[in-house]
Amino acid sequence: MRLNILFGGKAGQGANEITETIGEILVEKGYYIFNYRDYSSLIRGGHNYNILCISNSPIMSHDWKVDILLALDERTLKEHKNNLKKQTKIIHFKEDFGLATNMFYASALLCYLGIDKQILINKIKNKYDKKYWKQDIEAVEKGYCIKDRIKLEQATNKPKKIISGGKAVSLSAKNSKLDFYFAYPMTPATSVLHELASFPEVKVFQSGNEIEAVNSALGASYAGKLSMTGTSGGGFDLMSETMSMQGISEIPLTVYLASRPGPGTGVPTYSMQQDINISLYAGHGEFPRVVLCPGDPKEAYLLTNQALILAEKFNCLSVILSDKHLAESEFTINDFEKISPVKITRKIPGKEIVKASSYEHLENGDTIEDSENTIKAMEKRLEKEKQIKEQIKKLETYKIHGDKNSDTLFISTGSTKGAILDYIYEEGGKFLQLLYISPFPDIKKEIEKAKKVYIVETNSTGQLKNLIKQKICPEKELISILKYDARPFTPEDIKEKIK
Repeated sequence: MRLNILFGGKAGQGANEITETIGEILVEKGYYIFNYRDYSSLIRGGHNYNILCISNSPIMSHDWKVDILLALDERTLKEHKNNLKKQTKIIHFKEDFGLATNMFYASALLCYLGIDKQILINKIKNKYDKKYWKQDIEAVEKGYCIKDRIKLEQATNKPKKIISGGKAVSLSAKNSKLDFYFAYPMTPATSVLHELASFPEVKVFQSGNEIEAVNSALGASYAGKLSMTGTSGGGFDLMSETMSMQGISEIPLTVYLASRPGPGTGVPTYSMQQDINISLYAGHGEFPRVVLCPGDPKEAYLLTNQALILAEKFNCLSVILSDKHLAESEFTINDFEKISPVKITRKIPGKEIVKASSYEHLENGDTIEDSENTIKAMEKRLEKEKQIKEQIKKLETYKIHGDKNSDTLFISTGSTKGAILDYIYEEGGKFLQLLYISPFPDIKKEIEKAKKVYIVETNSTGQLKNLIKQKICPEKELISILKYDARPFTPEDIKEKIK
């Protein structure tokens, strides 16, 4: 079973709240959900919508064609007339129930799905302020009025957790014993700033700008505290000078980069993978870095911990590369609570003064300019890069999904994972998912075995394809599957692109 429900309305009208509440109820009943959020850069008005995909088996993406359209306003009907199937159920009422309208619609949907309204009433009493109970419950009673109903297929009873990629990064940082998080708000990285601010054990500071944030993180790290900063592409541009400072000063630094379409302000509340290159090359000069690319919340949790560990162990730059689609979409994950981060032990300061600056230097921090010591300092950084490569051989730097004997290979990284997995489980094929892109893993044998190799990415220039050509196999034909409308892939998109 795979059922797509679109919740649409004006910003501030409650589409997010309905989706969240219905999603929680469905997961509690044993179903899997995936929640895609689509919104404009507006606080009020405009048009926002969520697509909640539900299934009785694991699911990691949504579809653009919907089975149920829940329209909080007339505009939603017009905006999504091309998203309808022949049998799409439209739930729309002309009545306005004010602040309780969202609960009225939530009740109507549960009625259509054949789920008892008392579950929603109990949810209201457990989740919302008592002063809203009366109006919300009245709306639930009135909204439970759909005459035709469907019967959902049997659900699984496995315990599941609803979590977004941004929340997983935050939990991992907290559980890794992060001391400080510095950031200036920028969509879609802001969710991590907000989430970490809710944990009393992490000191969170909202900086005046991104330059201040990254310098504060580097300074706190120099002072012996486990520190991190986060931003999106435009803020990462501003941080690049300090990344060069990190490279030569060798003070550990971890940066969360939740990318969005650019250049400039771009399409600020949407998603693309245009920041692969900048994550690899931001900053001047030559210095080692680690770039990790989670594809779901479970990986976001594990790789955030690994990023912090590697930055500390090798005094290097670690970049956790995400995007809006992973950061803000909600997944159902089994056994999430069983993941334990590796404990990070910071180096205890010694008795001697430790010096760090932006100048080339000796081991003790004394600055230099002579050629012999400059060579030694450069070679020390090159050696560190080799040591990082050896270290990550012990880790899972890529995954193989699907039919391991298939001669059709899909390669991608990050948030495209969900759509590719849902596609290959229906259509067949093998999927190589890159978890690290720096140092780049050795995937040459996997590529050479395949007859057809598709590189799937949401940008217009094939940044990942070019990286694979540069690092692994310049001679092999690699077929790009690109999407650059600032919206994520769905399984149907991949199918159409291949056609």
